[in-house]
Amino acid sequence: MALVLVSSRSFGVVATIGSELLEDAGFVVERIGPDERPLDAAKLARILASRQPDVLLSGAEPIPRSVLSASPSLRMVQKHGVGVDNIDLDAATELGIAVANAPGTNTEAVADLTVGFMLSLLRSVVPAAVSTRSGGWERFIGRELGRVTVGVIGTGRIGRDVISRLSGFGPRVLVCDVYEDSGFAERAGVEYVSLEKLLRESDLVTLHVPLMDETRELISAERISWMKPTAYLINIARGELVDEVALAAHLADGKIAGAAIDVFATEPPTESPLLKLDNVIATPHIGAYTVEAMENMARRCAETIIRVMRGERPENLLNRDALSRDAGS
Repeated sequence: MALVLVSSRSFGVVATIGSELLEDAGFVVERIGPDERPLDAAKLARILASRQPDVLLSGAEPIPRSVLSASPSLRMVQKHGVGVDNIDLDAATELGIAVANAPGTNTEAVADLTVGFMLSLLRSVVPAAVSTRSGGWERFIGRELGRVTVGVIGTGRIGRDVISRLSGFGPRVLVCDVYEDSGFAERAGVEYVSLEKLLRESDLVTLHVPLMDETRELISAERISWMKPTAYLINIARGELVDEVALAAHLADGKIAGAAIDVFATEPPTESPLLKLDNVIATPHIGAYTVEAMENMARRCAETIIRVMRGERPENLLNRDALSRDAGS
């Protein structure tokens, strides 16, 4: 029986459907235990060399060539999530290892939290709650979401879902993306603009782009300086999209009003300067953590593994060439 080794922390924890589907299909499912964490590439490679799984069901841990080549039995890496910036796709393809993700399974959850952050920032929900619990009765003055300008960077699935939710509030929405879709802009009532214009004019800026070489530290010190002193930044995509040190400096000096950060360059972010600031809402990468998203993701991962291991090529397979290559070719 084929072995599925689970390195994802969250697979099977909230929703059991994924494990059930795999076991019903004849797979053996094993988890990497808490005593073996945290996982770096060297430790993960040693675990794969020892257990020799056929499938790795991964989380956010790094999966370079050294990990991919550690198990001679490895035929597939299934990401329990959407972004695959932690996986060496080129090496996987060369080694004949299929890589797939679970697109669309957490879109609504992430979009919901994004709008929740917007409302929390504009109405000072977190400091107001902290103040009240400590015996205070400070009545914070906020702003209405329908009266501000929102800048959405990235108009893929999640960015568009955020925009859809914003339509009920009615703010002006500016968008920025490498690929501009004029039809979408007309239907959604949004305006494609340059990144600089978006940052200079928006009261809320939210990031929804993948992490690539071109987007690493997309929000740099210079670009943060373009933002209004009353503006807020939301990052629920990838920590490396933002220069965290520069962001912390601007927030500490009052050059921008605040931020909501769900993702960090290093997780857990024990050394991040952002954690020391009162005008930052910091959460532990919970964007996809809803019952519904976890169930959708678990099901999609299991169904994809079953299909790929049967020789099929589902649409969420990211390197189709891998299935036509011999390992090591």
